[in-house]
Amino acid sequence: MNRTNTHWQELLLKLLFIIFLAMMVIENTLATPYLKVANTSSAVETLLFEAYEYYKNEQFEQAAASLERALRIEPRHPRLWYNLAGVRLEQGDWKRAANLAQKSNALIGSDETYKKLRIRNWLIITKACEGMGDEACERKARDRAQALVQKLQTWQ
Repeated sequence: MNRTNTHWQELLLKLLFIIFLAMMVIENTLATPYLKVANTSSAVETLLFEAYEYYKNEQFEQAAASLERALRIEPRHPRLWYNLAGVRLEQGDWKRAANLAQKSNALIGSDETYKKLRIRNWLIITKACEGMGDEACERKARDRAQALVQKLQTWQ
């Protein structure tokens, strides 16, 4: 009976994770280069808007260039790193996308205001590992994202 309960708990966790992923895709936030950045300069806001416009027009290298300029102004902002990771993911630059998402997570540290961003970063890492064909990396990243989704459910 205990094994049956564990099985159902695992299925429920997987279902919650799938629902969360679907919500992220529906919100178009899985890997978008335009998560708004609060309390930032007008120059960074302008660069983010440019990046978004380039991204919409599938001009990914120009979008990346705008985000890189924004990062020169605010190099410690985790959302900027996430946005750039999303562009690199879209380009199929798997290794760079994963590294940028990891940088974003490193800048988040233990700041609880970035709970969903941390999950989004792990989703980018999951997709990047999948793109590289690294099943162990993909599994580890997915497990991290799932654990954070589960933790997020308990916070709410």
